[in-house]
Amino acid sequence: MANLIYYLNMTLNGHYYHEDADVDQEHHEYALELLHGSEALILGRHTYDLFAAFWPEAATRKDLPKFMQYLAMELQSIPKRVVTTRPLELPWQNTEALKGPDTENTRQFLSGIHGNVVLFGSPALAASLADANLINEYQFLLEPFISTQGKQAFDDANVWQRLMLLDARRLNRDVMLLRYAPGP
Repeated sequence: MANLIYYLNMTLNGHYYHEDADVDQEHHEYALELLHGSEALILGRHTYDLFAAFWPEAATRKDLPKFMQYLAMELQSIPKRVVTTRPLELPWQNTEALKGPDTENTRQFLSGIHGNVVLFGSPALAASLADANLINEYQFLLEPFISTQGKQAFDDANVWQRLMLLDARRLNRDVMLLRYAPGP
């Protein structure tokens, strides 16, 4: 069974919104490092649509810095699975749909992998996978904002879960990376 790592940018008050992040070179390099050590990427439908609108062409854009182009190339090459109920309108290399919203198809996919799989963003999907005890590690990039946009992380969770801190480190001047594992 895969080691599923959940990675989410969120604000101090637990909100997630793709524009409420101070995404800099260190963020991109950390995401690249995480993907390098992984066998696949899982995305929820909304996150996939956001990513697919930007990243497939980012690798060849001359107006982007190299660190973004490197991340774009890694995102292009890694196998991607999108948990969705609808057909994928934005095709992206190495992408397949996993029928949702239940977690059984995702569980089957994860059972065929023995390394790391990363779940980026996708908070509703993460809540259902957390409820099903499929997430092995949580990585939160805590952004220095108090937000009024978006929902709060794990609003859709139905199962109480204790987490144990694995590591806390400063990612840049103001952003903290917090790593947790499900507790006993």
